[in-house]
Amino acid sequence: MRKFPIFLILLLVILQCSQDEDKGLIPGLKITGNVLTDALLFAALTNSPCHFITNENANQVLLLGEGSFSVCSTVQVNGSMRVQSSGTYEVTASVGKQTLSSSNCSSTRFDFHIAVKDDTTEAFSSKTSLSQNLVLEEGKTYSLVPSGLVDPSLYQCQGRAVSSSVSAYRLNFRKL
Repeated sequence: MRKFPIFLILLLVILQCSQDEDKGLIPGLKITGNVLTDALLFAALTNSPCHFITNENANQVLLLGEGSFSVCSTVQVNGSMRVQSSGTYEVTASVGKQTLSSSNCSSTRFDFHIAVKDDTTEAFSSKTSLSQNLVLEEGKTYSLVPSGLVDPSLYQCQGRAVSSSVSAYRLNFRKL
C-alpha cells in the first residue's frame, strides 16, 4: 500500500521529462527503449518481494531456500523460518520506524528492530548491525523476533491521544 505513493511520484517525475530527449532512467542504459517501461521495470527489480509477517500468518514457518529471500513486518509478532540449504548467508536489515504524533505536538520516533535467534541465542540483530554473514543449517528453524514498538495508548500530548504510524522493518537473506 505504501508503494503506491512512491509509484505515483515516480510516474509524475517521468512524465515531466521531455519525450524528445533520448535519456533513459540510467544514462547510457536502455532496458526496453521506453523510458516509462524502463522506470517501472527498475522499480520492480529494486523492490524484491517481501514475505510480510502479520498477526494472521505469524504461526506459519517461512522457508529460506537458495537465492534471495526477504521478510518484512509492521507488527510486533514473532515469526519463524526453516532453512532448506545449509550455507553462509548474507543478512542485511532495514530498521522500521514507529512515529507517534498529535496535533500541536512534536512527533516522537522509535526504531523497530528485528533479531534472528537460534533457539535462545541471538545470531543477528538490527540493533547491533545492519549487515552480517551467518552460517545457517539445513532443516533448522530460526525465530524472527521483533522489538521496539510502543503502545500508543500509553502516550499523550497536551492531554490528547496520539496516533501511531509504522514503517516496516526488512530482513534480507542472500546465499553466498
